[in-house]
Amino acid sequence: MGLKLSKQQTSCFNKYKILVSAYACSPNRGSEPGMGWHFVKGLSQFHEVHVIVEQHKWEKPITEYLEAHPELKENLKFYFIEKHRNKRLRKIWPPSYYWFYKGWQKKVYKLALSLDAKENFDLIHQLNMVGYREPGFLWKINKPFVWGPIGGLENSPWAFLPSLGFKGLLFYSGRNFINFWQRNFLSRPKRAAKRPNNALIAATPSNAEIIKKIWHQDAITICEVGQEKNNIEDIVLRNPDKPLKIVWSGIHTPGKNLPLLLKALHKVSLNYELHVLGQGEMTSSWRNTAKNLDIKNISWYGWIEQPKAIDIMKKGHVFVITSISDLTSTVTLEALSYGLPIICLDHCGFTHVVNEQCGIKIPVNTPDKAAVNIGAALTSLYNDENKRTALSKGALQRAADFNWDNKIKALNTIYDTLVVGDKE
Repeated sequence: MGLKLSKQQTSCFNKYKILVSAYACSPNRGSEPGMGWHFVKGLSQFHEVHVIVEQHKWEKPITEYLEAHPELKENLKFYFIEKHRNKRLRKIWPPSYYWFYKGWQKKVYKLALSLDAKENFDLIHQLNMVGYREPGFLWKINKPFVWGPIGGLENSPWAFLPSLGFKGLLFYSGRNFINFWQRNFLSRPKRAAKRPNNALIAATPSNAEIIKKIWHQDAITICEVGQEKNNIEDIVLRNPDKPLKIVWSGIHTPGKNLPLLLKALHKVSLNYELHVLGQGEMTSSWRNTAKNLDIKNISWYGWIEQPKAIDIMKKGHVFVITSISDLTSTVTLEALSYGLPIICLDHCGFTHVVNEQCGIKIPVNTPDKAAVNIGAALTSLYNDENKRTALSKGALQRAADFNWDNKIKALNTIYDTLVVGDKE
């Protein structure tokens, strides 16, 4: 699957020669690698796109895909640089990742200078990784510059941290303190954000607000994840005498906060099934929590093949997100695309994506109040199938708002504005 635009659509914008830094980029992965791939592949339908990618993880899948789709090579050219790694050090000190990532960015800058001398790019785009802490060095090149989507500026809600367990409390408290210092005092992100003739893209409206507050720069919001078009038109209906099928999905880490949903279900009286996808360091602990709360009608799937995961989601009635620290996870748009109404906390990227037509947002006050409100939201959908089906239809409509076509069109508008302004 991929973008399919008409000749009329692709003739609406000027064609440019663009250099993109996309550390993570893969045609067969989701999250950051999938985001990188969809952006550069989509742009290549309008422009000549030169992409610098990390070699160790992504050269093989990209090369194999291009061999199978040689028509893409005309406007999509890749350059690979390997990042040095120290897995043992990263286990001891996870932030050491940034030391090696910065080294990779320095190599990218050196290669970019030589490529620009040869190709004379119209524009340069620092695409991913999405986090604000490492903007690379391409902003130093005297060409129109785009940075983003930018994320990671938000803090996790303090009131929820004690409910994450001792490890979660320590980790996210530390992250909040470090994040506050870094977003205010790191020099390179500020310099990249404030250089002349640039455009900043925020992954969420709240990140755009923080960029305006601390860097005094405007940012355009383009969600970092997108949705493929699908042919789903019908929604799943629930008979009143059947269980409400609740789906939750994600890696099992403290910040994903599944116990919030478990506590909510402990407080309600309704016929439901809970389907939990994924696994991780908290799986055993969360199973014990479910057992202690006497939640028996729960299925734990672990990591399963994508077709089976899709089948579970398609048969579901509602999708619940309890994360306290995310941008906009890919699974959010997947749930919407399968017609699943979403119940989520009203923060991070979920605030932007989930609206009244496709879901129910829970105020971020205290964990106890949030658990009560999640339970009330589930009960309302259980008792009112007309409301739930209306939200299901709204979910399908909302998913269409985030297709990759629209994101590429938004980028083209940004590019045109920058390049034309640079030539005036």
